[in-house]
Amino acid sequence: MFRKYEFDSKEQFEDLKLQHNISGMNGSFAELGILRNNKYSVDVLWSWGMPDEWQQYEIWDVEGNGSHTFLGYNFNETN
Repeated sequence: MFRKYEFDSKEQFEDLKLQHNISGMNGSFAELGILRNNKYSVDVLWSWGMPDEWQQYEIWDVEGNGSHTFLGYNFNETN
């Protein structure tokens, strides 16, 4: 599943990944940097489902795929 997230900083994103032992085996990560609202944006294509702790950072107010997509996947659709 393709999801989009915003964090207060890159460090917050990296800490969350470390806390929950998330690596490239859990999904594909695209770190987009600061795109809006002075937040650090990250797109994730999850392999086995998203950890519950990530839900509070999800964003939904993106038109289409936004500034990034994963080939063959559309934002907010289960493939």
